[in-house]
Amino acid sequence: MKRNHALTTRTVRHDDTLRTPNPFGRAARFARTVTLLSLLALAVGVFAPSAISPVFAAGTTAGIETESDNRDPFERFNRSVYRFNERIDRAVLKPLAIRYVEYVPPTMRKGVNNFVSNLREPTTIVNDLLQGKFKQAGKDGLRFVINTTFGLLGVLDIATSLKLERNREDFGQTMGKWGVPSGPYLVLPLLGPSNIRDAAGLVPQYAYTDLTAGIDDDGLLWTIFAARAIDTRAGLLKTDKLLGEQIDPYVFVRESYRQRRLNDIHDGQLPAAEDEFLDEILNEDG
Repeated sequence: MKRNHALTTRTVRHDDTLRTPNPFGRAARFARTVTLLSLLALAVGVFAPSAISPVFAAGTTAGIETESDNRDPFERFNRSVYRFNERIDRAVLKPLAIRYVEYVPPTMRKGVNNFVSNLREPTTIVNDLLQGKFKQAGKDGLRFVINTTFGLLGVLDIATSLKLERNREDFGQTMGKWGVPSGPYLVLPLLGPSNIRDAAGLVPQYAYTDLTAGIDDDGLLWTIFAARAIDTRAGLLKTDKLLGEQIDPYVFVRESYRQRRLNDIHDGQLPAAEDEFLDEILNEDG
């Protein structure tokens, strides 16, 4: 009887130890999340789906000539990382994306896209508020509630049919709105096109506001990040031809990324100086 009591005591103590809160739990979870984020980053980083500005896509088909840029002081390093990311994409992500489009019905792919997009909504809402877009924050908050509840965790995009369109805001945009300079252009291993400001903005996003930040199950995290990566890359398959036509794809992605981020920060109203810069590039190309 005494032996059983001692065993029970040891078991309880062991359980209590396991349940002791880990003061570094959030940091560990963030580190793990950043590691898992590499799958998604492969899609975003190699072909920069969102990095390819609609203006560049429409107006530039012959390519942009390679030239030195003082806003890209790490160009040698960046080009090496770009080639590394590109090789991994060709070997892994692009083949998966092609099979995904071939074998998964469009309706199911749309549901996956809706679900992973819904996970980013809290980030958008927080940055709406930080930028003073209170009316937009209210609409985005309502959109998130409707799709998360009635839309089966976002699988169904009911809110769009109610004229609550999706917006995308992030911490990099917010810092840009506040006047924080972008800093040098960076191509991050697996994370792709970025700059000092936007890279810093990823920290609060994936540590706090992205819904994946609260997930402790590694299996579930892998599933979500894999879904994000494949969904993103599948949506970019149509850009492969455009990128392949460029004289220097690295420069094309770099300039397109810059223009897209400026467009995001200024809500489509580019400063006059940037409009002149873009016109100059397109005229030279034509």
